[in-house]
Amino acid sequence: MINSYSKSVYNIALNFFAERDIAQDVTQEIFIKIYHNLDKYREEKNFSSWIFTISRNYCIDYWRKNKKYFVNTQELDEKISFSKPTPEENLITESEIEKLRKKISQLDPELRLILILRDIQDLSYRDIAEKFSIPEGTVKSRINRARVKLTQAFMREGI
Repeated sequence: MINSYSKSVYNIALNFFAERDIAQDVTQEIFIKIYHNLDKYREEKNFSSWIFTISRNYCIDYWRKNKKYFVNTQELDEKISFSKPTPEENLITESEIEKLRKKISQLDPELRLILILRDIQDLSYRDIAEKFSIPEGTVKSRINRARVKLTQAFMREGI
């Protein structure tokens, strides 16, 4: 089970926290939580959606408990790490990617996750709606709200 889902759980954590060490720790903690809750899994649900839900909720809870360490820290710029760049990212300088990741990491957790799933992991609106058990229209409006907040954050810096 761990081999099948470890990469996607790790990517959720990495994109959520933008720090490899924390993402690795959180991934391990998520799998411990999954193991302890296997008896609560209902077979009528999609197993990967169930794992995603646990991962998402754990990341949000972890962030809420530790948010003073993630928001507006000077060390964040130095610690931001990247997954393998996409062809589009290769066109952008590393400093621009760092600025973008920093701004994404400062979004509200729900907006951050939906934006990451759509724009970084390239999930469809329908897939995201199913994972969150919300209407597609809600997904679209949250993605739009996240993009507007990112734009405003960059405009405040004059970028």
